[in-house]
Amino acid sequence: MFKKVIFFSLIILAGCSTPPPVSKETTKTTSKPKTIKTPRAAVHWTVNTFPPKEGEVTRKKYVKLVTEGSYTDSTLSKKYLYTEVIVNKNNAGIFLRKLKKSNPAEKFNDPVHITMTDSSGSQLNMISSRPWNKSGGIMIEGNNNDYSQFRIFLLQHTGNIMVEVSDSRKNNFQFSMNIDDFGENFSKL
Repeated sequence: MFKKVIFFSLIILAGCSTPPPVSKETTKTTSKPKTIKTPRAAVHWTVNTFPPKEGEVTRKKYVKLVTEGSYTDSTLSKKYLYTEVIVNKNNAGIFLRKLKKSNPAEKFNDPVHITMTDSSGSQLNMISSRPWNKSGGIMIEGNNNDYSQFRIFLLQHTGNIMVEVSDSRKNNFQFSMNIDDFGENFSKL
């Protein structure tokens, strides 16, 4: 009987031991792993604040969209364009940076023509003759009704809006703005 207990104990212990290692030959796979394409992250408007000016108690807020596009110049070849669009309660600004995002924003000496087109073909045309500040950019002003039209156009549409900016030097800048969450973020200002 004692031999039977030892025999069963050895069988139980043998069943609990770790299995022998798997050889490398059995773990190789012959097929390539599937590449899963993840969709590009949606571009969203973000709520930000301007740095306070001297004597200001509250910081002014704005919404910002960063996007990419292309531009053509006298060489007529499409090149990379980094774009920032900011909108506050009084004005809007468009900052166009050629070739890379660390380049300074384009400065315009003459008025620029801005055309915005939604997916159904509805358009908004504006002319801006003011820079955002001395560093460049384009200001869409509140005092000439362009800002109101701009803001309303963004609030009344969804999806992507194509924007084209052209100047007297035959520079043409094109980019797309996704405005799906513009209204939600603009309401936080």
